[in-house]
Amino acid sequence: MSSAQIPVTVTTASGRITGVRRDGLHYFHSVRYSTIPSPYSPAEPLDGAFDQDAREPRPNDIALSITAPADAAECPVVVYIHGGRFEHGSHEDPRLTGTKNARHGVVQVNVGYRVGLAGFARFDGDEADRYRGIDDCLLALEWLQDNIEAFGGDKTNITLVGQSAGAAISLWLTRRDHFRGGFRRVLALSPAFPRDRFEHRITDLRRALGVPVTRQALEKMDPESLAKGYAKFRKKYRFDVALGPAPLRAEELADIPIVVTSTRDEFYTMPAAERIDKMAFAGFITSYLSPKFGMSHDRFKQWRQLAHYVDPQRPMGRLIGDAAVRRWTAQVAEEAPGPTWMMEFTRTEAPAVHCAELDPLFGGSGGEEADASPAGELNEWLRHYATTGEPGFPGYGDDHQVLEFNLDTGERRLAYATLDYVAAAFYNDDELGV
Repeated sequence: MSSAQIPVTVTTASGRITGVRRDGLHYFHSVRYSTIPSPYSPAEPLDGAFDQDAREPRPNDIALSITAPADAAECPVVVYIHGGRFEHGSHEDPRLTGTKNARHGVVQVNVGYRVGLAGFARFDGDEADRYRGIDDCLLALEWLQDNIEAFGGDKTNITLVGQSAGAAISLWLTRRDHFRGGFRRVLALSPAFPRDRFEHRITDLRRALGVPVTRQALEKMDPESLAKGYAKFRKKYRFDVALGPAPLRAEELADIPIVVTSTRDEFYTMPAAERIDKMAFAGFITSYLSPKFGMSHDRFKQWRQLAHYVDPQRPMGRLIGDAAVRRWTAQVAEEAPGPTWMMEFTRTEAPAVHCAELDPLFGGSGGEEADASPAGELNEWLRHYATTGEPGFPGYGDDHQVLEFNLDTGERRLAYATLDYVAAAFYNDDELGV
C-alpha cells in the first residue's frame, strides 16, 4: 500500500469495513456481501456483523467494491454489473474504478457474481427462472440497502447499470418475480441473452463434460477437466451466448424507467465475423448460417434487404450483433411496461463495437481536462440520469425515437425506428421453443 493511501474505516450494519483514502476519495475493495457454502450451492446472506479489510483488491472473490467521495452524504448511487458472456469478469475491473463518478458526487458500486457453470448451470429442483449468479447480485443489492448509507450513498436513489451479460442480469433483476425495490431505474448497455433455454442445451453439456449435470458431479470434477469440457460445449455456441438466463420476455419486467442501448456495430471485429465478411460469398455464407441465429431463411431475406442500408459490406458482423444484442434492445424498448428510452452509440473514425461506450461512460482515465470531451459529456449524462432519473431526451414511444450519440465527436441527434428492421426479423419467432 502506497504512502498516499490512508486507511479509513466505516461502521456499517454488517460490521466495520476498512478501506483507503486517496486523493479525496474512499476506496473499499472486495467487500463480502454473502456466504457461499459451495460453488454450486445458493448463496446466503451474511450471518451477523464482522470486520472486513477492504484495502486490497481480490478480483477472484465474489464481492463488491465501493468508490465514494470522502465527504459523501446522501449521494446518488450507481451499481454496475459487469459483462463477460456469463463466463468471466470481476468486480475489480481496472477500467471502471468509479473514480470519475465519485469526484463528481456519485457513489459507485461494482458487483461481482458467480460466472460459468457455478453461476448459470441449472439442476433438477431449481426454482423456475432462478440462477445462482443472478441471485448473488440480488443479495448484493439487499446488502446495499442495509449498508450503503454508511458510505454516504442514498439507498433510495440507486441506478442499476449493466453491460452485455451484466445488462441481461440487470433486466432479469427487473422482472416482477425478482424485483424487490433495491433500485429505482436501469441502464442496460447492449444486453446479451442466450437464444435458448439451458434445459434445451443440457444434453450437449453432459456429452461435453462426460458426467451428469448435477451439483455432486460438477463438484467432483477436477478444474482442468471441467474447463476442457466446458470449452468443448461452448464451441458449439460460438455465435451465441452459451449460458445465461432465457428467455427474455420484456412484458414481464416491473414498471420502472429503463434506458436500453446498443452500439451500432456490436461485433464487427469478432475474428469469425471479419473472416466471413472478407470472403467473396459473404452474403451466401451468412444466409446459409442464418438458422443458427434463430432466423428462418424467409426472415433472413427480409432482414438482409433492410440491413443492406446500414452496411452492405458486413453482413456477418451485423447478423451476429443483431442476433446477440440488438434484438433484445428492440424488445425491451418496445415491450417493457414502464417508460423506456433507447440510445445507439455510433462512431465516425472506426466501427462502434461492443464495449466501446464503457470507457467514456465511466470517465475513463482522463482527468478534469477530459470533462469537455465526448467522454466527459457521456459521463456527465450518466451522473445526471443517476441523480435525477431524467434521461434528457424523448422516450421511445409510438414513433420509436432513438438518441444517437457519436463516441468520437460527442454529436447527438434524434433518429427514428433505428432497430425496427431487427424487430421485424426476430419478433414472433418460436426460436426459444416456448
